[in-house]
This record gives sequence, C-alpha cells and structure tokens, in this order.
Amino acid sequence: MEKRKAGCAALALVLALGCGCGPAAPATRQAGSTPAAQSAPAGEALDEAALAETLRLRCVPDESRLAAFEVRGAGVVPPGGWDEYPLLDEYLVEQGRTWRGWLEADEARRLFAAVFRVKYTPEAAINGPQYAGGVWTVLALLEPAGKDYDIVASSVADIAPDDAPALPEAAELAVTDDQWTILQHQLAALAAGGVWRDYASPADWTEEEFTRWLALRTQSWPGTDGQTLSEAEVLWMVQADFSPENGVWNSADARLEDSGLLDDGLVVLPAAEDPARFFEEQVSVEYFRQLAQDQAADGNAPMRPVDEVVATATIPTQEGEVRMEYRFGLVPPDSGPVSRTWLMEARRLTE
Repeated sequence: MEKRKAGCAALALVLALGCGCGPAAPATRQAGSTPAAQSAPAGEALDEAALAETLRLRCVPDESRLAAFEVRGAGVVPPGGWDEYPLLDEYLVEQGRTWRGWLEADEARRLFAAVFRVKYTPEAAINGPQYAGGVWTVLALLEPAGKDYDIVASSVADIAPDDAPALPEAAELAVTDDQWTILQHQLAALAAGGVWRDYASPADWTEEEFTRWLALRTQSWPGTDGQTLSEAEVLWMVQADFSPENGVWNSADARLEDSGLLDDGLVVLPAAEDPARFFEEQVSVEYFRQLAQDQAADGNAPMRPVDEVVATATIPTQEGEVRMEYRFGLVPPDSGPVSRTWLMEARRLTE
C-alpha cells in the first residue's frame, strides 16, 4: 500500500457534539432514520437547516474532538410521530411538565428532530468523551417567537451505532478507522520531529527531542491549546503512542521532572506548527501488514505472534531525503478505550 498521506482529509464537516443536551433513553428505530420527521406545515416560517445548525451549536462544538460530522436530516415531527420517542414522557423541571405535556399545552408548539452522524477522533475517545459517537437523534421543543421559533429545550433522544463504511485506506490495510486515523497523527509528529536514528521509545530521545515531539503531537490532541499541558495529559499522550497496555509509560514522570517543562504542574511547550500539512504534502509513506514473532515477557516462554503495521517514510530534510521505518503494534477495539496503533520500533534505513 503506497500513497502520499491522505489521512482523514476527506472528512466533511468537523464539529464536536459533546452535547450539553444529554442523551435520554434510546428509542427503537433504524439507525439514522427519522420516519416521523417532515417539512413544516405550509405557510409556516421554519428554517430547518438553521434550526439544525443551532442545535449543533447548543451541543457545544469542539472541532478538535471530531473526525467527522454529518447532518443526516432534520424536520418537524407531527403529533402522530411523537410515540416514536420515549423522551417525551420525561419531565421538564423548568417547565413543570413532561415534554409531551408541554407540546400539548399549545398547538402552535413544535417538536423538531435532527439526525447527526458523529465520529470522534481516537484521541478524543482515549480522553473519554461524555457521550458515545454514532448516529445521534436530537430532539428540540420549539416555541413560536414572532416569525421564528425559539428552542425551549433540546436533548439527545437516541444514539445508534455508526453505520458509515470503513475508510478506504483503513480497509486496504485491514485496520480499523481509529487505528488508521491515530497512525496518521502519530506518523506526522514523528516525521516532523527530526529524530533520524534508531529508537524504541522516547526514553531513547534527548530532552529537546522529547519536548519537540510533545509540541508536535499536541497539535492533534483534543482539548489542548498547544502551549500548556497538564502532566496527566502528557502521560496519556505517551501512553497512547508508545504502550500496548493501558498502563502509564513508567519513565515519563522522571523525564518530565528532568526536562524543565513542568511549571506549577503544567507542561509549557515551545511553539510548533501542526505537522499534518508537512506530512500530507511532503512525506511519502509505504504501508504493509506483517505478522512478526516476539519474545514473551517470560524469557522461557515460546515466541508469540505480533500483528504489526510497518510504515516506511521518505522525509525531506535540509541534508536530503531520509528514509525511516516505523513498526507499529495494533491494540484491538476490545483492549482499551479505543483501537489504536503504538510505536514498537523506529530505525533509519540506509541504501
């Protein structure tokens, strides 16, 4: 498998749905469908696209947390379709009645439904998003306000499994979408980091090299500003990229203490540009899967198979092109918060 890094450039709209409108009991329906939704009654001033956008904004967007966002549909749900949503039987404290009771109190009020497909980045999943990704059905209560409508309340009524097909690059390499996405982020930081020699982990780097990697890697780590990180965030980053387990990289604490990065519990980073553009435009990578043999922790135990992704990167530098081989292990979806890749070894290739 060979190509210039395409990564997730085909993602449509990158917006977060860490909704302040919390999920309610799921309704039983086909993923992504809103059979009860329909256009507003004739002559009624209701901008469905604008309402869907308002709902998105109410759900606290944070584009660094999402790999994909898609509006599947939006529309008014007529009274005949209300039974599709158990949420309507829940109590609205501020209104002193249930959702259904509030709607039935005034026939001019409307129930509005929007369906969003939400896909978190693997880094966001590692950090533990408040709500699961998937196909979201978001309901809103609308109150007439002059020629428009005000949203009185909104909530996620249903989260169905993501039904989108696998990314072509992930399918070709036989990895999950999350493994492919985090692999691109990891490679971008490594390729731009300037460490052109053999190593097995950041423990083999200098403090300057470690600092630079942190500054580069944080560009694709959600919830960071690229300037300061908590020590816990740094440990998560190192753990995610260099460990097959969910345990913390043991030498990270000491390296942070020795690096001079810690300032009142925060890690202050040097300025760094997002390495994604450099990686996409200037670095070429060949990928292949390999089943290798690895010695188990018990030296007397037999060799065990290890499933790897090998990425050979050709990287332009001021001294000419450098070829680096990066070997990544695979963490499956059932072995942690998210399926991911982790760096097992890097080595410089010579002609």
